[in-house]
Amino acid sequence: MRIPATALTGVVALAFADASIVALALPAIYARFDTTIVGVSWVLTGYAVAVTVAAVALVLARRWLPTTPLTLGGVALFAAGSTWCGITGSLGGLLTGRVVQGIGAAALLAGALELLSAHSGRERGRRLWSGAATAGLAVGPALGGALTEAFDWRVIFIAQVPVALLALAVIALWPAPALEPASDEPAGRSPLWAIGGYLTLFAGLVGALFLGVLLLVEIWRYSPLAAAFVMMALPAGTVLAGRVTAGAGAGVRVVGGTLALGLGLLGLAFLPSASLGWAAAALFLCGAGSGVVARVLSSAAVPAGGPLVRSGGSVVAAKHAGLVLGLVVIAPLLASSLTDGAQRAVVTGTAVLLDARMPVQDKLQLAMSVRDTFAEAPRGAVPDLAAAVDTANRGETTTAVVREVDHRLSAVLTRAFRPAFLAAAALALLTVLAAFAVRQQPMGYARRRAAPTAILAALVLVGPVLVGAEAAAGARDYGRYQETDPCAAPADPYPGDGVDALVQRVAYGALHGAACELGLSRERFLLALAGQPGFAELEWDPPTVERTVRAAVDKALDDVDQRGDLPGWTVDLVRTAVRAMPLEEILRVVGLR
Repeated sequence: MRIPATALTGVVALAFADASIVALALPAIYARFDTTIVGVSWVLTGYAVAVTVAAVALVLARRWLPTTPLTLGGVALFAAGSTWCGITGSLGGLLTGRVVQGIGAAALLAGALELLSAHSGRERGRRLWSGAATAGLAVGPALGGALTEAFDWRVIFIAQVPVALLALAVIALWPAPALEPASDEPAGRSPLWAIGGYLTLFAGLVGALFLGVLLLVEIWRYSPLAAAFVMMALPAGTVLAGRVTAGAGAGVRVVGGTLALGLGLLGLAFLPSASLGWAAAALFLCGAGSGVVARVLSSAAVPAGGPLVRSGGSVVAAKHAGLVLGLVVIAPLLASSLTDGAQRAVVTGTAVLLDARMPVQDKLQLAMSVRDTFAEAPRGAVPDLAAAVDTANRGETTTAVVREVDHRLSAVLTRAFRPAFLAAAALALLTVLAAFAVRQQPMGYARRRAAPTAILAALVLVGPVLVGAEAAAGARDYGRYQETDPCAAPADPYPGDGVDALVQRVAYGALHGAACELGLSRERFLLALAGQPGFAELEWDPPTVERTVRAAVDKALDDVDQRGDLPGWTVDLVRTAVRAMPLEEILRVVGLR
């Protein structure tokens, strides 16, 4: 019965993969439908909610649902939802299709467990179903990224239709034989605790699946294919660690795997640079930890002697409820921190441009180019300034400045992901409670327990080493920027000879004086003065204008005097004349009227 078992295993893997397969396509969907981070997260959340609700309903109504019709109906609904997702032209239509997919997935996943057990035997059927579930969820992002890069995000859904139809035909043409009698289940298991473990495990995995993908594609601007290659570290860790630690005690595996997953998420939170190597190492640890835990929970949550459709439905509901929990907690937190991070990124970029050692005319032109690049970038996209701003016909200094702004932008926004990754780690660590469900040693592993336990201990120790190495590489300060205090700014911010250097020094002094008077950093004052969205507008009533302008002039003159750019008597003469001038005359002299 290899053909039906293969077809069922494939469609189970596909249905579980659908919970994460669109992760690398989210930035493209984000831009296509002009939505928000929370809005686009519902492409994942809607599917997971539908699977959860439908799976719970199936558990309650199991006695009235024959297994084969249930599975056939689920596969048909899944195929219909996939088709609609691939052809719809609106975000609402896409979300509707995802809900239909989810309802179908819940039915086919619950029914497929019993059909696999009928075709392959109870124990082998359980292993095939659990393995397909773990592999599907882990491989989903990479598969979706490859399809998005090679074709388009819609192909992710269209490509699922023939797979589902093939499984539909196989199930219809190969009736399942009678299910073999159940064997006795070892004592000491608690399916309820294992179901709870799935809930928190998958809530934490959202950090790797959702946040990791957005970071790679949206912030670091890697292509979906390159990001898919990096994301393969997740399933690699899942498969490898699950196998090599299988002989360790069940409770030990739950505790060790949970710690490894939490430490992997900490590694993603404290990245010291936009490096694929650091990200891949942390993702591998996340996959390894989750793989170790999932392998234990799959046996505890689906007792061999219990009703398979009900047990399978409970597992399906718990896994997808965990994804919903993770998204509900993490997506709003990420949206808020990215909003703050975007402001800090603009402030940081402004500081780089202000401090650039280049002629004032070139600096103004570059500032306008950077502004226009941001304005023209697709919604949800972080522009690649080094590629978008024409540096081919500019000097080395201008090119270096653009690259520095680009680097600072990426660093600040990478740091903005930190609270969301930490929240994911906190959710994942709750999975350690599932150790109460699986304290008893699994049957058949007693003679080879020592080596797998040692491997598991080594895996857990990799986490602190990774986080420590990231700290040594500068993770603590990566993406952090201290705004310039204008009241303590140096008098000589732009050294050099010539009129251009003198003009910039005078302008800097005036900028610092005005910002100090208003209690703002020089960057925020300049952005507010320019009307940059997201920054407080200044209240320019006449007394504030006069106070600010006179403070700017005084500071500029003080700096000129301190540097010795002009004789002291000249500075005193100018200062006396300015103090006697009305505000309108000062503004006319400096070119603001």
